[in-house]
Amino acid sequence: MRIIKVDISQINYQYRDYDQNLYDSVMRIGFSFPIQLIIKDNKYLCLDGHKRLSVLQDILEKNPQYKRGSQVYVLIKNNDNIRSNDCWRGRNSH
Repeated sequence: MRIIKVDISQINYQYRDYDQNLYDSVMRIGFSFPIQLIIKDNKYLCLDGHKRLSVLQDILEKNPQYKRGSQVYVLIKNNDNIRSNDCWRGRNSH
């Protein structure tokens, strides 16, 4: 599965309450793991990461110049792309 960057504005997620430790962690180090999404009706739907996206939304509202910006790394679960790297695509044909 390929990890790509997507702007938070393109992701449909449910705002969730979170604790201050998560907020502080995102401010300090960003996201350690990609958000997990699926594509449905040409839209990105969040499977895992609602709280982290909620934190990012609040950070961007309070600090629009947030150094990591509004793009997050995501892992799309249902796009049928199981390779993380395209360099072998042309060589691995049977």
